[in-house]
Amino acid sequence: MGFMENWKALQKYSANAAERFLTIYLNTEPTANTQPEWKLHLKNGFKKLAEYTEAGDERRHLDSLLALQSKVEERVENSRNDMKKGLIIVADSSGGLFFCEKVQIGLSNAFYYEAEPRLEELHAITSKCPAAGIVQLSSDSVTIIDSLLCEINNEYYFEWDIVNDEWRERPSQSTSDLKSTVNKQREDYKERWEVDQARWVKRLTPIIERMAREKQWQEIILSGEKAAASHVKEALHTTTPIHIVPKNLNNMKSREVLQEAYAVLQS
Repeated sequence: MGFMENWKALQKYSANAAERFLTIYLNTEPTANTQPEWKLHLKNGFKKLAEYTEAGDERRHLDSLLALQSKVEERVENSRNDMKKGLIIVADSSGGLFFCEKVQIGLSNAFYYEAEPRLEELHAITSKCPAAGIVQLSSDSVTIIDSLLCEINNEYYFEWDIVNDEWRERPSQSTSDLKSTVNKQREDYKERWEVDQARWVKRLTPIIERMAREKQWQEIILSGEKAAASHVKEALHTTTPIHIVPKNLNNMKSREVLQEAYAVLQS
């Protein structure tokens, strides 16, 4: 499952399913050191949890903590060469839950072993950087960025086929043979193209609506030509909130587009 499916399952997981929950927020940003700093933070974090558990009335939970520590260390070791900026782990003492997600967001180190999972920071992260579809519009091409947690999952490229009156997906952002053909036909049939400009919204909105459902977008962000963005927003039939970026992002790099789009959500 992807992050959204795992996150929804975690929120539904009953706090009564186990006696104790381990919650870890770990900063795993790369450093210049040969030995990653996060390894030391992870070791010290578990050491402090074990000392606290053993010292008080929580002694009976020590064995389950140590078992979880072994499981976490094994999972992290297997992923050590694929780390991002942060790592979030939520697991329970019964073995029924093990949520482990790498995120491209810097985190403050925090370790908890308590009667309930500590999800406040996860809620804050998903609210700040929700799953979003960023749609860049122009007269005959559309780029859609599927994003989550301030990170690009994938990019999709479409162009208008003036011959068949439909949007066609292409594998890259580079100009295709179809677009070259369309440009020549547009020179010959300018009047028809003016009609198509008014109709391509009707063909585009089902694509956006389908992707919003499949990707579980929490926000849709439109950018590009202002008139086109307004028409698309009015035509979309979805309960997902829709926003319009107040400037054209079509000439920006994808990472810059992502930053501008999320800035709109946070404004």
